[in-house]
Amino acid sequence: MAPPPEMKIWLPWSELNGSPRLTLEEFRAALRDYPRSAILIACARFSTIFKFGPEANTVASQEINEYWVPRLMRPDLVDKAMKEVKKGRPIFFQGQLRFLASEAMRLDPAPAENGSQVPDWALGALLLGAGELLYKKHVANLSDKLDVMANLVADFLPTFEIDSITDPFLLFLRFYIYLTVIIPRLPSHLRVVDVAVEFEKVFGFPLKLYSQFVYAFTVHAMNERTQIKIGDVPEAGMPISWFKKTILTDEQIGAMFDTVCCRLSDLPDKKVVLGYADFEFLKDHPYLRVDDKVYDIDYEYAVAKLESGALWRVAMSMPTKRRLTYFAFWGDVFEEYVNWIFESYANKSKTAHYPCPRYLNDKDNKAICDVLIMCGPTAVLIEAKAATCAASVRYSGDYKLVREYMDKRFVEGTDRPVGVSQLLTAIDRIGTMPKENLPEWLRGAKKIIPVIITKDDIGSSWMTNAYLNARFQEKLNRLKYKKLRITPLVSMNVASLERAVAAMQKIAFSDIMEDRIQEDPKLSRPFEAASSWVPRGTPRMLYKHIEILKECGAEMQADFGMVEE
Repeated sequence: MAPPPEMKIWLPWSELNGSPRLTLEEFRAALRDYPRSAILIACARFSTIFKFGPEANTVASQEINEYWVPRLMRPDLVDKAMKEVKKGRPIFFQGQLRFLASEAMRLDPAPAENGSQVPDWALGALLLGAGELLYKKHVANLSDKLDVMANLVADFLPTFEIDSITDPFLLFLRFYIYLTVIIPRLPSHLRVVDVAVEFEKVFGFPLKLYSQFVYAFTVHAMNERTQIKIGDVPEAGMPISWFKKTILTDEQIGAMFDTVCCRLSDLPDKKVVLGYADFEFLKDHPYLRVDDKVYDIDYEYAVAKLESGALWRVAMSMPTKRRLTYFAFWGDVFEEYVNWIFESYANKSKTAHYPCPRYLNDKDNKAICDVLIMCGPTAVLIEAKAATCAASVRYSGDYKLVREYMDKRFVEGTDRPVGVSQLLTAIDRIGTMPKENLPEWLRGAKKIIPVIITKDDIGSSWMTNAYLNARFQEKLNRLKYKKLRITPLVSMNVASLERAVAAMQKIAFSDIMEDRIQEDPKLSRPFEAASSWVPRGTPRMLYKHIEILKECGAEMQADFGMVEE
């Protein structure tokens, strides 16, 4: 049985200092006492010191807290802070650094770059102050149950993203597999764009070279975090001259660094902030360049640069009509990746996999669903959704916007059915049409499990599943399908599916879905917090992924002309 999720409240500055709750203006005023470069370089160093990133680590360990709290707090506050450390309370976590770095980046007016450093005690106060501001007051007095659920999604989605349960390296690897495995195997009529050509039009250098560049950066940052010892203070700056050991030209090196870095002169004059977790500029520029060195401020955002470049930057360079075609193409890529996961890892004696199955004798040649899994007499109907929740919705804290987004993308759609509506249509046809119109392997189905798999984090976040299931149940007429048992709808994101791979190699996929339902009948918890089979963190037994990663590393060394020391 899966243990219930453990909720811990981080230590805010006002509690430790015995002062009124910190305001954003007070926080920004404190930041103006120090050069922005000093703050951002400190963020890069603490990201390494706290080992944020690898193995989905977003919180400093007990041992790290015990060492650094006495060094980062005012002497009069150390004993009080250490008491909280001994209780196992979170002190330093990834969201603090992201908030601190993002606020420093958009600080206006910018303080002078006078070469001064931020005192250690001030860094501790700034980190706890940043954590205190990662909060939005909950909307109360909502009567509609769907509004209540959407409000909880709006509240928890930014927190779920900040405290990501996904090993960031998988973000790189997944997108690399899209490029090297999934796109080449798509049917020719779906390969409507040449990603490599479109990428080179925008960036001026090859996509393969960029993939290897991001990989090299990622390995360097990961090694820093895994090899550091408690008490070490890393430089955290990678010399650009390191790449001169390779066969890359100075022009190539400069162009690629420009895609991931910002300089102090590039920092935004941004007055409008979408919400407390609006880290969009940091996401797009996770490295700070100062002279010959680049500092990795955020490991996860740096790893994700392959996708943000090849998908988002390329898309934003296109006219609207072409951009919509490009996004639709990536929807097909995502669907094929979900199919590839089942094809590559599912235990074939327990889980039969049918990609994009179709009805028989159907003049419209309609697909039943994106993926259909048969586990004995149980049919798992899967809709794979690549829609990404816009920053203006994700960080708004506005339940109306979040509800509108979920309905549009996962429930009803606009010009065509999506998600819930697609699954309801499939259930209706399976339950009412003549058996001879169904594939032979589907005719004996006695139970149906409807599933939505999202590319975005939202599919596995707090309360999303409850909301989508409520919308599913209000539209489902169970009396119409007396011979079929229909379970509640399950939602999950693709990272949860990847973490389910180890279990899929042992048990039926339907068992994983039903376990999730049984562990949390209200379906309000994140998927991993309500599963006996799917843990948070780094997925296990992804042997196909690892084979591809090794090939990527070997190609990079050969193409860059690198020699292992």
